[in-house]
This record gives sequence, structure tokens and C-alpha cells, in this order.
Amino acid sequence: MVDVNATLGLIEYYTQLILYLLAIGLVLSIIYAIADVLTRDRVLKVVVGKRAFVFLGNEAYYGKIVTPPRSGGGFEIYFPSEKIENPVSLLAFLVENYRETKDKKFLEEAEELLKEFKKMKLIPENFTLDQVKWNPWAPPSLISKKIFPSDIKNLNAIIIFKDLLSEEELKEKWKELRSIYHPPLIKRLGRRIYNSLIFVKDKLTATLAGGISMVAYFSPEIKRSLEDITKSTIGSVSYNPLLENSIGHLLTIEVTDIDGEKKLYQGILREYSGNYIAVYDVDYRVQVEAVYKGNRIQPGYPRASIKIEGWKFDFKQHIRVKVEPKGKVDDKVKVSVTLKNIHDNFIKVEKLTVDGNEVKVDKVLEPGQEVSVEAQAASEEPSIKIDYEICLEADIVWPISKVKIIGLGDYPPSLLKDVLKMPKIRL
Repeated sequence: MVDVNATLGLIEYYTQLILYLLAIGLVLSIIYAIADVLTRDRVLKVVVGKRAFVFLGNEAYYGKIVTPPRSGGGFEIYFPSEKIENPVSLLAFLVENYRETKDKKFLEEAEELLKEFKKMKLIPENFTLDQVKWNPWAPPSLISKKIFPSDIKNLNAIIIFKDLLSEEELKEKWKELRSIYHPPLIKRLGRRIYNSLIFVKDKLTATLAGGISMVAYFSPEIKRSLEDITKSTIGSVSYNPLLENSIGHLLTIEVTDIDGEKKLYQGILREYSGNYIAVYDVDYRVQVEAVYKGNRIQPGYPRASIKIEGWKFDFKQHIRVKVEPKGKVDDKVKVSVTLKNIHDNFIKVEKLTVDGNEVKVDKVLEPGQEVSVEAQAASEEPSIKIDYEICLEADIVWPISKVKIIGLGDYPPSLLKDVLKMPKIRL
């Protein structure tokens, strides 16, 4: 005979358990919804989905920026398809998985990638998937580089060069700039609400934790979720009134650049967070090197001084070289080397090395301007290496810990009239 009371008790128990699990699921959904808003670094939001150069220590990468919520300032760079390392290893992985699982998705992806790799001339046109063999000793494929929060200390900059943007991307950028120069009312209101949430973040977290204390008592999962969200929110959100009132204005900053030299840069402050600062329309100085044999530039030059994974700059010649012998000194030839700027913009010649003899120049040349130096060479047609800088307009994200904020470079409209009316002080 069935015990009705026991059955009802069992039903009640499982009903309460289901309701308990639903409550936990609902609370966690709310927590993670809040986390998605507050823990995604708001500077990285500006560059997510865009193609950028990432300079990390002595390495450089080019690709599409992707960042998930709660990443603590970390992100990932996906290389362009034509720059994937060891594509055959990737095909081998997909084919091997298809053979083991019989899942056609692996085969379809392999076939699609095979067409793309052939189009990019990464593999021979007559190559087929039947030729793919799994070789454990083959170099692994590499399609991305992950930047973890612990790597930020080695991050120099995330750079988007204007010259590499498509026409559509340029239009989007101009639209973005207009919105920060003259933000509409709804955007200003949204910004203030967002900053208010940031300002009271700790209190909100404490209140939320207290409000669900009864559920959290029975569910360590919720407690851990709150702790994780609090940790990941600390760096991703930040409120700084001295930076907040500078958004959309010309900002002057000092940074330790990729070459280790301290430099002053100026640009439009786009956004900031606890981890990063984004500055637009910066005239960024790119380190370039060029090698000549006598007056002739050598193949493959000029090129960027740092190797970039996933990209190669296609620079035109910036400097014309003219070598004139000036006589002999012992077993050396004394030469005069004239460097002429044939670039459309200013360049800065830092030094040149003539047959191993380094000569410091450290001179900025206008378009068409020349500079001459003398050096000792092994022959009348010496090997010459020139280290110089060119400027490329760029939107740049720097780790905020590596930036020293100097001040504004333009007057806010609300202060301009008052400043112009200020009495002149004569000393």
C-alpha cells in the first residue's frame, strides 16, 4: 500500500529543491548580466572587433581584437587568414577529428579553410585533404595570441593606424569622433548613469551580497560568483574626474615608448579605465630602418625596426642617399653622406652606420630638406644603415600605468571666453 503522506512529502521536497535551483539560476543570471556590463573594460570596448597592432615587450602582433566579459583587461588577437602559422597543421587537426568522430562539421571547416589557404597561396593549388597526415612533430598551427591580465605589465600599446583603415572604417571613426566632440543629451545622460554605477560599485556589491545572504548561505556558488565579479570589476571600471572632463579634448601625455625612450604625444582623449587609456589622432613615431649599398637602397627596405607577427608594412623609400668620397685616411676612405627627405612629411634621422661606424645625426628633416655627415668607410661604395622615425596618424590604447598625464592641449569651450578675458600679468 502506498504511503500518501510520504509521497506528498517527497513531492514537496523535490518541489522545494527545484525552486531552490531556479532561484540560484535566476540570481546567477542577474549577477552575470550586471557583470557583462561592468566587467568588460570600457577602453577595450572601443577597439573590440577592430584590426590593430599589439606591441608586447619585444614582440608585435597584428589582427582582430576580441575581448570577453570578466577578462580583467585581457584580450585576444586573431591573425588574418593569410598570416596563420603552419596552416597544414590546422587542416590535419580538423581531418583527424573528422576521422575519429565522423562529425561532418570538422570536414566542412577543413574544406572551407583549404579553399581560403589556396586563395591566399599558403599551400599549393593541387594540395588536397587526402594528402593531409597527422604528424605530432610538425610545428603547431597558430591563429591567435592571448593577452592575459598578467601580461598587461609587458604591453606597450595597441595601435590602429589611420592609413590602414577602409573608407567605411574611416566614416565610422569620424562618426565616433563627432559623438565625443559634441555628445548628444542621451549619451551624456547614459555616461553619467554609468559613472554613477561605477562610483557606488562597492556599495552596490555589498548591498547585493547582503540582499541575497540567505540564498548565498545555502549556495557557495553565488558567493564565489560575487567575489569573482568584484575582482574583475576593479580594473575594468574606474572614475577619474580629471580625465572625465577631458574626453573629446586634446590631451598631452608622456609615455615610455616601444624603443624605451620617453616621448610626449598628443591626441584626443577617447576613453579611460583602470587598465587603459585610449587616445585618438596621435602622430605616432614609427621606428624604421633602411640599408643602402652606396647610393642604392637594398631590397626589402625600408622596413619597420620591430618584426610584426601577421603584418608587413609596405613602405616606400623615404630617404635618398648620396655618397661622395673625400679622400683617404690611412686604409680608410673618408666619405660625405648626404641624406635627403623625399617623404611627404617630416622624418627624424636618428643615426646612420657606415661600414660598422656609427654616426649620430638626431635631426628632423622637412620634406625636401637635406643633411650631410662625414664618416670613415671601407670603400667608396660603403654599406649604410639608417635608423630613423616617420609619423603615422593612429588611434592608440596605452596601459594607463605607463602613461603620465601632463594636461590639456586645448581650452574647453566653457572656459575659453573666461581665459581670454583674464588680465595679462607682466613680470
